[in-house]
Amino acid sequence: MNSWAAGATYDCNFLCICVLGDRTAYSLCKEMSNQMKLTHCVNGFVASPSDMPTYGQLGCQGFIVLDKEHNVISAGTTPFMQVRAVAFQHVEALLDALCNNRPLPSICPGEMGELIDTPAGAEKLKGMRGVCIKVANRKVDFGFMDGPLRGKMISVDESMVRPVAHDEESSAGGGCSTGTCGVGGTCASGNCGQSGVSDSKASCEGGSCASGSCKPGKGCDPSTCDEAECKIDPAFVDEILNIHSVKVSSMDAEHAECSKTLRGLVEKRSKESLQDVLECLSDHFAHEEELFDDFGFGVHVNEKLSARKSHGDEHRRLLEKVRRQLGSASATISAAFIKELLQDFHEHTTLYDMQYADFLAEKGAK
Repeated sequence: MNSWAAGATYDCNFLCICVLGDRTAYSLCKEMSNQMKLTHCVNGFVASPSDMPTYGQLGCQGFIVLDKEHNVISAGTTPFMQVRAVAFQHVEALLDALCNNRPLPSICPGEMGELIDTPAGAEKLKGMRGVCIKVANRKVDFGFMDGPLRGKMISVDESMVRPVAHDEESSAGGGCSTGTCGVGGTCASGNCGQSGVSDSKASCEGGSCASGSCKPGKGCDPSTCDEAECKIDPAFVDEILNIHSVKVSSMDAEHAECSKTLRGLVEKRSKESLQDVLECLSDHFAHEEELFDDFGFGVHVNEKLSARKSHGDEHRRLLEKVRRQLGSASATISAAFIKELLQDFHEHTTLYDMQYADFLAEKGAK
């Protein structure tokens, strides 16, 4: 958002408002400004319960976009935690139309959608949901985010995709991979499999590599595989699991335990080690939510503005993501999934957990 505000592309005002509604709002506002380097957009806060808005949502649920008459164009663009940087394309497509007095697109890149029709031979894909990776010349590159087609893409006519609203989205949507496999990566042209679905380049679905010494369906032994997609850089692991203190000793200790368990997953890449991660995260998330309830963190009469609810929703999203992987046929956990899970955990502690740090510390949480 700060980059948009700093540039000259969009004639818009960009606002980031902390809506805690108590005296900790100012400190969270400053923390957000420092973390996100908000030097060009408007960054404010609401410190009194009586001034809290009755409409809106938290930023983790996407952007609210208004036109010049302050009509709501989008009550919530695609959340970043679902599709990573692709989510910003949804915002940019809307701003491009608004700022250039063009009609709003029927479907935007970065927007969640559902296939309401399919090309001939791909009828079984009808009704499946995913994210629109690219929209051009009335064609949509549609990426699947879950199930056996996760990380694959199909190109369809724009009329075959229906936008999916926030309240329709399944909590099992999960996030896109930031690595080589998964939605948002490069999809190989001219490499279409069954029903015209393209494999993402160097796909590592189920822990197997599509090229080199690791053949599809054969699993991947990281000790012998030379493919870059099968490797996890130790420097990446060290950096991503360098978790900052949230000023609550029990939570810091549990974050360290979660990091240790995730390191075990990096080393073993087995379902057993992933089960350990699930149990560790489940226990930690449950304890964290107990603290929220005990000290009243994030409570709001409007659920869309409830930091407690959005935080809990993110817990459930991460746990469901791990459960789905455990339910897959592969005995080896892919490097791409592990890197994605590490990234998710890092972003959760950075973007979500830091929100409660000052509040719980001032309340005396241990």
